[in-house]
Amino acid sequence: MIRESRFLTALILLPLCAQLMLASSVRAQDEKAEGEAPKAPALKVVVDKGDEDPSEKWKSLLARRLAIFEKLQELKKKFEDAATSDEKRTVRDQYVDLIREFEVEIYPEILDLAAKIFEKDEGDLDAGEIVMKESFNNNDFDRSAEISSKLLTAGRKTKDALSMGAVSQFALHNFDQASAIFAEAQKLNRLDLRYETYIESAAKYQELWKIEQELRAKEDTLEGEAALPRIQFETSKGKIVFELFEDHAPNTVANAINLVEGGKYDGIGFHRVINGFMAQGGDPNTLDDDPGNDGYGGPGYSIKCECFEEGTRMHFRGSLSMAHSGQDTGGSQFFITHLPTDWLNARTEPDRGGHTVFGRVIEGMKVAASLRKGDKITKATVLRKRPHEYKAETTPDEKPEEEPVDESTTDDTSTDESAGTDAAKTE
Repeated sequence: MIRESRFLTALILLPLCAQLMLASSVRAQDEKAEGEAPKAPALKVVVDKGDEDPSEKWKSLLARRLAIFEKLQELKKKFEDAATSDEKRTVRDQYVDLIREFEVEIYPEILDLAAKIFEKDEGDLDAGEIVMKESFNNNDFDRSAEISSKLLTAGRKTKDALSMGAVSQFALHNFDQASAIFAEAQKLNRLDLRYETYIESAAKYQELWKIEQELRAKEDTLEGEAALPRIQFETSKGKIVFELFEDHAPNTVANAINLVEGGKYDGIGFHRVINGFMAQGGDPNTLDDDPGNDGYGGPGYSIKCECFEEGTRMHFRGSLSMAHSGQDTGGSQFFITHLPTDWLNARTEPDRGGHTVFGRVIEGMKVAASLRKGDKITKATVLRKRPHEYKAETTPDEKPEEEPVDESTTDDTSTDESAGTDAAKTE
């Protein structure tokens, strides 16, 4: 027998796609309550001669979306008022059918058409907000930041436009702008609480970014034999070039160069990807046919963490960092960050965690952001290195085969892959 209170809770918490139907209604209520005059301009799509005008279809889809939302609200009330379990079950089935209709028949078309509508008319804020959200969920923070700025300038100050706009600016290292948008979201009581912890991070990263910019400026002046090493990953999504921080993590860099030159990364898969967080690879177990052991492999040895040394590098967007299962247990697994991740930075006390940043993406950030679980490194190459021997200090593994240690933990114990599609931050 269905627990009525439990089902009512589930009924009230609409899935993500159904929330899209709430946007127009919530926005209208917000503006009416707070006296905000700006409204979305009337739909007017400019269409070239010979092109099919998508405006009528777009209007029809939005009308269907609104009708379904209104019906869902009606069913919610009916469920609360239903006297018997049979009546509740009937309402539940109708509710589920409507959600399925939206997810299968309407939302995919809205998503596809929104990009076309917004491309032709950036004044269509309904389409713009949908495109912004999709860009955000695909780690395209450049695009989501651009669109959110246009939405906010036009007066579309919804929870998504504010919260996702702030996180997007944060991802692009525009920490002052991120803090300003977060402050406005809090003032209007429209902050998505999933991103609340980024407020403190944005303030903290303003100083960290100044330090990092100074370091990068100095590194850009290094020439000839003093220039930092570079490696390249040719992946199933495209090419990524990394510059390696030999001056800050020499042993980790030596290990990486040895692995690349030894062909150890060729064919390796990305076994763990969490949108809005990072893409992780480097496990030789991904070369076999058993997905169950992915994340538990390594090169047969471990190296020491170098993130507790003075002047260690911090995690920014595109940082190349070591994965491990505890201090000094790194080997071959690495991860590439989608945005700054301060919870992975070295703490003052080693037992509190930290990961060694040993490089950064200098070409192919869009490729790195597009990586998904199962994508592969087809070929890894050393593009340049300094004129000396690269020999890493390692410690042979003594891990029993029957008790593998998962190298894939990146201090994200509170992050769930199934819930990481909206840049949900850990801790």
